[in-house]
Amino acid sequence: MSLWISGLRPKTLPASIAPVLVGIAAGYHIVKDPASCGAVAPQPVACVASDPTVAVSPWPQFALLSILCVLVALFLQIAANFANDYSDGIRGTDEGRGASEAQTAKPQRLTVSGMVTPHQVLAAAGVNALIACLAGIAAIAITGYWGFFILGVLCLLAGWFYVGGKHPYGYAGFGEVGVFLFFGLAAVLGTEYVLAGRINGEGVLGAVLCGLFSCAILMVNNLRDVDEDKVSGKMTLGVRLGRKNAKTTLFVTYLAPFAVTIVMAFVPLVAVIRRSMGVNLVGLVLAVLALLVAAVCVKAMTGMVRSVNAGNFVKALPMCSVTVLLFALIFILMELSLAL
Repeated sequence: MSLWISGLRPKTLPASIAPVLVGIAAGYHIVKDPASCGAVAPQPVACVASDPTVAVSPWPQFALLSILCVLVALFLQIAANFANDYSDGIRGTDEGRGASEAQTAKPQRLTVSGMVTPHQVLAAAGVNALIACLAGIAAIAITGYWGFFILGVLCLLAGWFYVGGKHPYGYAGFGEVGVFLFFGLAAVLGTEYVLAGRINGEGVLGAVLCGLFSCAILMVNNLRDVDEDKVSGKMTLGVRLGRKNAKTTLFVTYLAPFAVTIVMAFVPLVAVIRRSMGVNLVGLVLAVLALLVAAVCVKAMTGMVRSVNAGNFVKALPMCSVTVLLFALIFILMELSLAL
């Protein structure tokens, strides 16, 4: 069981959940304001229900769709992790990672462990992909946005061809591009559109920042494995840039969205000050929470930077992953404060 849990690569899962949370927050802001829904044609069910003349609450459907979006993202990520384990394992890229993480300072891999067969790993990927597909079909059936089938297919293909197939794009240095597109733009804006029938500027900003944070997570992985990848012919961005330049690129990719995140943390406080001279208790609570989360975010950032500089990637990866979750929480608090 511990081997299968390690195969899930749990340290990477925040990168799949955080963008959906950001998309939910952006969608909530739209649905909460009927005026912004008025510009949408045709009107989504949630926006129609938010009209004060319609005696139907949009929130049960909003909650159900939000859960379905989380399930789609989470199980797609798990499926991709198993598929990557399978593909890297049969290619021989993961040779030497059959030992435990404590012994190698690198995640244990299922396929090369010898304790499960490659077909079992591939089957695990298929089962998780099926669960993601069922959740996605349910969301599409509720909203009627059948065009999202195309996006779903593209997500499945991106997960497989990252290291699978004859010409995986992850082996050519384009992994970060795929991560930015699917863990940033597609995850955030797709979720927002499913929930609210449109996207807004806040959603676009959240999508870009999530994409950059997700790229940083992948770059930590690639920087950790740069020597082995170079030998095995896996030409990741880290291999192409070299360890020194890859580290510099990682810090830029990570610290740029981090700086914007800290600025966002002050938005709820500014909203409270500008809203009225009276005390807005809910707004004040949101402002205090945002600043507290920002403080934790700073601690995670310093730990991540120090760990990378020290070559301790086992510690750097969860620090980088938790940052994107903290960003999602700050984004949620910001959207809630603006929607008051």
